[in-house]
This record gives sequence, C-alpha cells and structure tokens, in this order.
Amino acid sequence: MMEDVFKYPDTNSSRAGIAALNDKFESLKIAIIGLGGTGSYILDAVAKTNVKEIHLFDGDTFQLHNAFRAPGAFPVEVFEQPDLMKVDHYAAEYSNLRNGIVAYPVYVNETNIEQFSIYDFVFISVDSNKARSFITKSLLRLKVPFIDVGMGINRVNESLIGTIRVTVGTPEKHDHLEHRIGEDEVAQNEYTPNIQIAELNNLNAMLAVIRWKKMFGFYQDLKMEFNSLYMINTGKLINEDFDIA
Repeated sequence: MMEDVFKYPDTNSSRAGIAALNDKFESLKIAIIGLGGTGSYILDAVAKTNVKEIHLFDGDTFQLHNAFRAPGAFPVEVFEQPDLMKVDHYAAEYSNLRNGIVAYPVYVNETNIEQFSIYDFVFISVDSNKARSFITKSLLRLKVPFIDVGMGINRVNESLIGTIRVTVGTPEKHDHLEHRIGEDEVAQNEYTPNIQIAELNNLNAMLAVIRWKKMFGFYQDLKMEFNSLYMINTGKLINEDFDIA
C-alpha cells in the first residue's frame, strides 16, 4: 500500500465506496503544461485524485486577470507580488491538500522537453499553436500519452459563439493529430486578449479529465473517442476519431 498522498483523509471516496477505483491512479506521475484558465482547472481536478506526483510547467506570472478564470478565490495581497509565478502560486495552494506537487517556472521547449519521458501522462493547455505542435510531436517521440485542450471563441451579434476541443494522443493512436493540431497561429479573437470565461475553461478542463479517467479505467469507455468538440451555440458534443483497433 502506497503512502497516502493527501494531507487529510479522502472521506468523499470512502463514503461513496469508490476508494478502490481511485487506486487506479496511485502510481502515476502527471505533468500539466500551462497553468492558465483551463490548466488551473485541470490541476484542481487531478489534485483530488491519488496520483503520485503532479508536475506543473508554466513560465508566466500570476496576474489579476487570472483570478477571474481560475478555481478558488484569492486575497488581494497575492497580486501585490508582481513576480509570483503561476506554478509557484498553485503549488503552494494545492500543497494544502496533498503532497507530490512540483513547480517548474519555465516554458516547455527544446531545452527541457526530454525530461518528459519520465511522465505517465501529460495535459497540454497552451495558447500557442507552434508550442502545441512541438510539444505533441515530442511527446509522441518520447512515447508519452497526452491530452491537448483548446477553444476558439468569436463574437457574433452581441453574443459569443465557439468550440471547445479535447484531443487525445497516444503512442498507439495518433494518425488523427495532423488534422486536429496545427502549427500555424490563428488570428486574434475575443479569447486571445483574455476575456474572463471561467465556465468555458472549467468545462474544457473537466471534459479532458473525464477522458483521462476513462483511459485509466475509472469510468467505463465504450467509444474510445480521440477527439471531442463541444459547440457552445447548439450544445452539441461531437465525438470523433474513434479507436477501432
């Protein structure tokens, strides 16, 4: 039996009788690349599983607008620290709950990508398509499975429309990625200058975490979709790129 990663007992799982299901995660070492809106919600959910370690990567500082697109509420004193890195902030916050959180206040690039060979799974939540393409191709080379998340929001007739995406890549199934993850940067839209859309960040993250949990047998997975799109204006959830092996 592994040492409990939590600082206090997980009575939620024991009350529901699902503690044994949580054991499916106990040996995993997870990385999260990008701790903006969606990445912070991914952390919030993954931190409440009993994965062994969670490593956080982001080279940006924690700024005022981040408070409006992230889980929790922060005292104003937090924003009086102009050099506070996102990963350091979140590592400190979630270390109140659990052990095994490691912060890396850096962007992921050619100088550090090789260290990702140690991870069992990686979540990618970055704004740059160029960085996204580099990271996903590198993880495939390193034979590390991942989930990449993203969204595109546009303003039409005084309302917002858009799509939320969750894309899975594994060493065994990645032929769909060239059609889902591009290298070119897109033109600016309303989301790029950081409109505070916490509910969309949260939904994007939760769809990703549910898909991850299905991959590790926590939830039943009959379809094994490798790409999912949620259309905001119609409410449709479209699953594509099924693993038919």
